[in-house]
Order: sequence, then C-alpha cells, then structure tokens
Amino acid sequence: MSVFPFLVALAGLVVGTYLLRYVGVRIGSLSGTDEDAEEPTVARLWMDRATVVLICAVAATTMVFEGQDLAGPSRIIGTSVGIAAAIVKVPLLICVILGMAVCAGLRLLGVA
Repeated sequence: MSVFPFLVALAGLVVGTYLLRYVGVRIGSLSGTDEDAEEPTVARLWMDRATVVLICAVAATTMVFEGQDLAGPSRIIGTSVGIAAAIVKVPLLICVILGMAVCAGLRLLGVA
C-alpha cells in the first residue's frame, strides 16, 4: 500500500472518530437530561450505534483485505473465532488471544 492512500484512510478515521465524539457531547449537552437517567435518549442510542458501525467497518476491512489483496483463510477464520467469542460475551482480551491463537495455529499447519 502506498503512503498517500494510507494517510487518506487514516485521516478519514481520525475525522470520523472525532466527529462522533464531538456530536455525541454536543447532543448530550443539548438534550438537558441527567446522566443518571435510566432511559437513554434517542440521540444517544444512535451515537452508540454509529460508533459500533464505524468500528465494525474497520474490523471487517482489516479482516478480509491485506493491502489490496484478499487475506488468507487463516486470518479470516481466526478473526471469525474472535468475533464468535465476543458474541457469546467472552472478555475482550480472551477474544483477541483466541483469535490470534487460531490464526497462528492455522498458519503453523500450513493454511495460508
């Protein structure tokens, strides 16, 4: 990957993350609700969802592509195992270690 597309992608992620945080703070301050309220506002729910979508998009592209080529099956399977562990509510550190271990094990066995 050349430097320019990498810097453009990095700048997009930085700006997107900053805007999500800034808009979330602005909406929170404008809503006039108490932080300890049981029911979150609609705006807060949408901001939470937008953050998850941004993180999932980055994870999906990193999982499937290695530069401009498709990633090998070991990376895709390892990442899928980590995602499956996260879905069943395994702690994040264990999810990451499990995904890395499966990927490394498959590469050790010769699965590219």
